Amino acid sequence: MRITTFTADAFEGQFALRLLDSCRAFGIEVDHFGVSGDEGPRHSVRLRCLLRSLRAGKADALYVDPDAQLLRRPEIALEEKDFDVGVYYDSKTLELSGPLFLRNTPRIAPLLREWGAVNKAYPDNSEMANLSRALAEPGHSLTVRRLPVTYAWVERLHRTTYPQAQPVIVHFKGDGLETLPFQRPKTGRF
Repeated sequence: MRITTFTADAFEGQFALRLLDSCRAFGIEVDHFGVSGDEGPRHSVRLRCLLRSLRAGKADALYVDPDAQLLRRPEIALEEKDFDVGVYYDSKTLELSGPLFLRNTPRIAPLLREWGAVNKAYPDNSEMANLSRALAEPGHSLTVRRLPVTYAWVERLHRTTYPQAQPVIVHFKGDGLETLPFQRPKTGRF
């Protein structure tokens, strides 16, 4: 398995250094991509990174946001082979967020095509909302597994609810949850 992530600017690059160092400490290879606005809309960056990683080799890919750090080896993604897609979704909102695991198998190709089509059809939605829509489409025979909260850990959000948990992947920037892009009010004022 390979970790894949991206950075679009120096700020994200500083966050990504922590992720890169933690992956090296666990002996996990990383595909770190620079992303510019010339490559297409920012809302499809996860898909582009995963496609690059999956096409580059035979390894499975785990997308991790650049603001994250591995505190422990992601054993579910490394060792268990009984699922094709691993996603984390918040149990209260059911929104997808955090890391995304894809098994490198031909069975994943229809999902990737559908996700790309949904990103184009709904550019105002978050990329993870579009992935959720693509996963809900009939016609693929993928086994989808929910990753535990310890893979999308945000200390200030999760520690009180799960006091004994041992996080695997910790997010530092923002709240670690994907949200719709900010929309300026129609009045033009904030």
